[in-house]
Amino acid sequence: MIPRNPSSNSNSIEDQLPLTITSISVQKKRNDRFSLFHEDQFLIGVSSKTLIDFSIQKGTELTHELFNNIQYSEEYQAVKDSFYRYLGGRDHAAFELKQKALKKGFDDQLVNSVLEEFDRKGLLNDEVFARKFSWDKAEFKKWGPNKIQNALYKKGISKHVVEKVVQNLSEDLEQTQICVDLLRKRRNHFLREADPIKRKQKMYRYLTGKGYIGSDVSKATDLISKEFDV
Repeated sequence: MIPRNPSSNSNSIEDQLPLTITSISVQKKRNDRFSLFHEDQFLIGVSSKTLIDFSIQKGTELTHELFNNIQYSEEYQAVKDSFYRYLGGRDHAAFELKQKALKKGFDDQLVNSVLEEFDRKGLLNDEVFARKFSWDKAEFKKWGPNKIQNALYKKGISKHVVEKVVQNLSEDLEQTQICVDLLRKRRNHFLREADPIKRKQKMYRYLTGKGYIGSDVSKATDLISKEFDV
């Protein structure tokens, strides 16, 4: 197991191990955490879960092995807690969670272990995330397939999943009609350009900027150009 990178204080504690835990006190700011002491010397802070999992009590001998196991358990739980917080705010892809955890300084191997646990428990599913993300962006932001695809790649979704999700989305939504509707909503904006050719170029740039595929954009601009020219 890979323990949390110890501080200088934990290094000095480890140099003195084994030590007997002579007292356990509830921490002032968090009543779900406890401080372990050898006489007047602080050893380590632990959660109530760690106390139970390792049967820690007054008189327990804190060996090197137990100390390292406690550190690992505490950091593992810290990673899990951070994941729960992130997922409580919004859905995340596995890659996003990993990057956030690494930025906080958590160990790479430990983060991967937590990701594997979340995957086993069904708490993470990149395909489900990608489907929700895609529909949300298509429905509320009116993003096209190309923009959605690029955004999913940036979130670390695999090529296979991205292609599957984007293809299904494109098949379920009539892309050319969506493009036409978007142009109609901005009719007054585009009509400010008197030159029909330049107007069509502006419409084309607008739709490709939204992420729509060239063939759908061309069909839409051809259709709407005739309507706008009337």
